[in-house]
Amino acid sequence: MARAVSLFFRIAVLGLSVAAAVVMATANQVFPWNYGGVSYTKYSAFLYFVIATVVSAVCAAAALYLSVFQCTPHWVVGILDVVTMGLLFSAAGAVFAVRRMAPLYFGVAGADNNAAGRWLNGEFCHVAGPFCWRVTMSAIICAFAAGAISIAVLTRDCSRHNRGKH
Repeated sequence: MARAVSLFFRIAVLGLSVAAAVVMATANQVFPWNYGGVSYTKYSAFLYFVIATVVSAVCAAAALYLSVFQCTPHWVVGILDVVTMGLLFSAAGAVFAVRRMAPLYFGVAGADNNAAGRWLNGEFCHVAGPFCWRVTMSAIICAFAAGAISIAVLTRDCSRHNRGKH
């Protein structure tokens, strides 16, 4: 039973990691008052997020494959799990931290530096709503993926330790 739960959550991690990367990769918005806009490609934290979630998806896929076919020692899957978990938690944390500082971090054209308090309290997301929504949703999806890998690791360890105790 624990092995099935672990495999279910491994599949969830793979899907959620890919979904988080796709949602962030589509985060962009053009503003009417300038000829630019805001896009995930302009900011290092968001680029890191996309790279980290793609790498975590690859690691999760490899761990899923190795878990199903049990063709390597358990420590290999353990290393892949730790890498996946670290990347997902750090990527989600980076986006949540940067999103709070959005107008200062983004350097939004047209934003008044004296009104930074208003912008920090959510006014930026009224102007850049679709962009903020995608950034927030990708971070939430990533956080769920990080939680799913945690559960997969715990159930994998539980099934491994309970094998000979029946």
